[in-house]
Amino acid sequence: MLAIALGFALLLLWAAVGKARDLAGFRAVLADYRIVPAPLLAMATVGVPAVEAAIAASWLVAPWSSSAMVWASSMTTLLMLVYGGAVAANLVRGRSWIDCGCGAGESVAWPMVARNAVLAVLAALPLAIVEAPPPGPLDLAMSLPLLALAALVYHAGNALIRNAVLLRT
Repeated sequence: MLAIALGFALLLLWAAVGKARDLAGFRAVLADYRIVPAPLLAMATVGVPAVEAAIAASWLVAPWSSSAMVWASSMTTLLMLVYGGAVAANLVRGRSWIDCGCGAGESVAWPMVARNAVLAVLAALPLAIVEAPPPGPLDLAMSLPLLALAALVYHAGNALIRNAVLLRT
C-alpha cells in the first residue's frame, strides 16, 4: 500500500502544482469543459488544485493512519471518476478538441476515460484491506522500485494516448 500511497501523492501533487502555476490557463480549460457553472468558475479554479494538494498530503499520512487511508482512497477514487466523467461527457457531446487539462496540452479522448477508470480502481484498492501493519524499511525498499515502474507505465500510457489523439487528427 505504501507504493500506491506514494504514487497517488506524487500524481496529485504534480497535478495541483501544474494547475496552480497557471490558474488563468486552468480556468480557461475548466470553462471549455462547460460543466462548472460560470458563477462558480473562479472558486473551482482555485479549489480543484487545493483539493488535489490536500488529497496528496493525506496520501503521505495514509500508510500510518487507517482513517487517512480511507479518506485519501475514497477522495481519489471520486476525483478520478469525476475527471473521467467530465472527459466522457464532452466526448459524448462531440467536443473532442478541448484540452484535457492534464497539463500536457492534449485533446480529450476515450483512452483518458479508461486511464481515469484504472486510476480509480487502483485508488480504491486500499479500501479492500481490512487492517495493514504500518510500513517499515522493507516496505519502503520494495515500494520505490514499484513506484518507479508505475511511473514508467503511467508515462508510457500517456504517450500512447497522446499518439492516438495525434493519429486521430
